[in-house]
Amino acid sequence: RLAHGQEVPSSTPPTTLDETCLAVVKDIFSEDRKELLCQTPSGMFYIIPSVNNRWIDENMLSGELISGEVFMDIPFDTRVERETQTLVMTEPPKLLYYQNPSRRLHRQLSRTTGDKTVLVVRVSASNSDVSIDERDLSKSVFGGSNDFVNLKSQFTACSHGKLNFQKRTDMNGLTTNIRDGVVTIRVNMPVQVGSNTIVNEVSRTIEEEFGTTVDGIASHVMYCLPEGALSGVGYAIMNGVLSVYNNELCTSVSTQMHEVGHNLNLGHSGMGSDEYGDQTGVMGYSYKSSETPKMCFNAAKLFQLRWFDDKSVSYTPGQNSWVFNRSFTLASVVDYPTTRSFVLVEILQPNIRLNYYIGFNVAKEFNSGVKQAMNQVVVYEKPWIDGNDSWRVADLSQGHRHTISNFNGVAGDTLTIDVLSINQSAGEAQVRLELNRVGPPPTRPPTKPPTRMPTPRPTPRPTRTTPSPTRGVGGRNPNSIDKPTAPANPSCKRSMEACETTDDCCFGYSCRRISSDSSSDGFTNVCRTVAKNSKDKLPRTQLYWWKRRLRGDASAEM
Repeated sequence: RLAHGQEVPSSTPPTTLDETCLAVVKDIFSEDRKELLCQTPSGMFYIIPSVNNRWIDENMLSGELISGEVFMDIPFDTRVERETQTLVMTEPPKLLYYQNPSRRLHRQLSRTTGDKTVLVVRVSASNSDVSIDERDLSKSVFGGSNDFVNLKSQFTACSHGKLNFQKRTDMNGLTTNIRDGVVTIRVNMPVQVGSNTIVNEVSRTIEEEFGTTVDGIASHVMYCLPEGALSGVGYAIMNGVLSVYNNELCTSVSTQMHEVGHNLNLGHSGMGSDEYGDQTGVMGYSYKSSETPKMCFNAAKLFQLRWFDDKSVSYTPGQNSWVFNRSFTLASVVDYPTTRSFVLVEILQPNIRLNYYIGFNVAKEFNSGVKQAMNQVVVYEKPWIDGNDSWRVADLSQGHRHTISNFNGVAGDTLTIDVLSINQSAGEAQVRLELNRVGPPPTRPPTKPPTRMPTPRPTPRPTRTTPSPTRGVGGRNPNSIDKPTAPANPSCKRSMEACETTDDCCFGYSCRRISSDSSSDGFTNVCRTVAKNSKDKLPRTQLYWWKRRLRGDASAEM
């Protein structure tokens, strides 16, 4: 470890990692790439060079990688190259377990609501300094004279007071002090060593000065680096605490919201082939201005943030009480306090885990600067796991329609989204959803007159006893070893009929022929895994594991 203020030698020898590694994703704004980092308990970040964007995206889509919630199995002899803050690895790390398993399918409401503290760190290098002084940095983040649009004001407005940012309280350090939510940290190294080295040195200095790590000093910590230390706009740790900015862009309100949005586990907002192309919210492109544009987050992001749960609704067309179609009134989130209508609508596709979100993008008040699809009903799609990017797929005016083909993974089924009317003065839109199936539409079940409770027919004595069933996914018993039967749901039934035999199916899930030997209990165990972990598909890693075990590979490990 370098002593405080020590100049970094040109050839620092690598050392061995001696701390556990939390997997975190570093999203680099404007460079269209991500990095996988090892975050240690002491607050250091080390790059994992053996993975690329594709590996990160695939594991985020599958839910195996959730930034800030999964530990990595890093061998004890792994070297740390201090010059580049990189772990010397040639193979991707093994992802272990979730830090908090209950978070896997549940959004972190505690992170996205309430009063949160923010600390702005003004970094001074040996040969360069941030061009904004502490006073102006404080105003640009928390507001003040002649600064009316900032990180604090926009998050309070966009959430209608559900998420409020406050200055980190004043605190004295050994040689520097926190005042008005800002502190200056000096590092005795030039900007040419790069942002990774500077960021870790700043984190070490904060711990030395104030006796706590970056994760413990505030809810969100913003590092403003001097010019030349960082290429591009900035970056943030997804589902974490830290965000990093390039010099004066630390005062850009849209950049502030974008990077802190990553801290809240929001992905980018794309359109077409452009990962930043959706300009109906701040998770697309950002702007240099410290006061404009005034806009919030798109409907997919707002649904994830859970600020408006009481006026949001989720539909699963074709399941539960769905019969033919649904019509509803949709209002803007700007009118959330006064409207009685829904402001956000989620459409679930449980078979393929790609959901749709609908919002009414009214351009007024704190959303008056929205750049695209003003005063239209907008449709987005996003994978089921939080942290993944959303994509804008349709901007609908009155009388327009968007059709989703092969809805929920069923060939030929379509879901249409029709905007029947838009009332600009009332700030409301009338929308209808209609599911068109390949086969005949379902009919409403007849209402039966009450009958006496029948006397149960005697059943033969069971040949064996089984433990009390534990409810699995969808009410299924994950411990059952009975042969599956065709489910009542038509789409599931068709999927079941497509299987060659019942040995190919697991409780109505996708066909999976793991072993040709139907007498093997390997398939039963795979079925149990599916029932416990998935509504649709067997996780890829477990599928490969069972294939190897059933071939007699005893060295196969989970």
